[in-house]
Amino acid sequence: MSSKEKTRPDKQQSRARFKKGKPKKRYADRGNDLIPVPGRRPVEELLQKQVVPELLVVTRKKHQRGKEPLLNRCIAAGWKVEEREKAELDQLSENLPHQGYIAFIREFHYVDLNTLLEIIRELPDPILVALDQIQDVGNLGAILRSAECAGISGVILPFHHSAAITAASIRRSAGAALHLPICRIGNLAHALDTLSELNFQIIGADQEGAQSIFQTDLRGSIVLVIGSEGKGLRPGIKRRCTELVSIPLKGRIASLNASAAAAVCFFEAVRQRIGDYS
Repeated sequence: MSSKEKTRPDKQQSRARFKKGKPKKRYADRGNDLIPVPGRRPVEELLQKQVVPELLVVTRKKHQRGKEPLLNRCIAAGWKVEEREKAELDQLSENLPHQGYIAFIREFHYVDLNTLLEIIRELPDPILVALDQIQDVGNLGAILRSAECAGISGVILPFHHSAAITAASIRRSAGAALHLPICRIGNLAHALDTLSELNFQIIGADQEGAQSIFQTDLRGSIVLVIGSEGKGLRPGIKRRCTELVSIPLKGRIASLNASAAAAVCFFEAVRQRIGDYS
């Protein structure tokens, strides 16, 4: 058998993975089940983590070039690829930047606590965020968006009584969830104990906190703990906090919602690190 005959089946197999034509209705019907991951960088991260999506959708322009390295790597990794018009990718990505690539995954890829610690090991004065039973998807998405904008190093979510990373929370975060290392754990209290042993200061945001967040030193390695929308921090979580801080309120409303409070905390920590923006 000649060398051409040996390589021919592999070429046919690669071409078979790339399908043309109109979008199949089954993907539209399953849109609520699959999580869209738009953009070159998030797709590259899936490759690095060896996460194989259900489907990769690319613009026709990408395929016609024939020399798109990222697309070639996806095909070589065995990904199922379909080409679509740019307007359809705009719709599938729900107007998030896609750069001609949208992968659809069944489940979000969380990291474990050890991996998160390895990711931040070389960072000077990392800021982690732990969310204590944030159940509202809108609040979770808004918190993740603020966290990414503030340069937060990583996020910790409990498994139970907490919103997960879904297509809805990614959409509410404006795609920020795709750019943050997010750890999901069974026992938040034990995770905080571990971080405390590693010399992280555990700062709990609670309206009953005796100290203003603006009078609290938020430099160094810290974990900002944000409580649920209704009940705030649980007693077992409060006990593990180095400081319990509150946000001074001057209006008639008794409290901020979780996402607004989180944003205040994040950017106060940023302000203390880089000085007043003015």
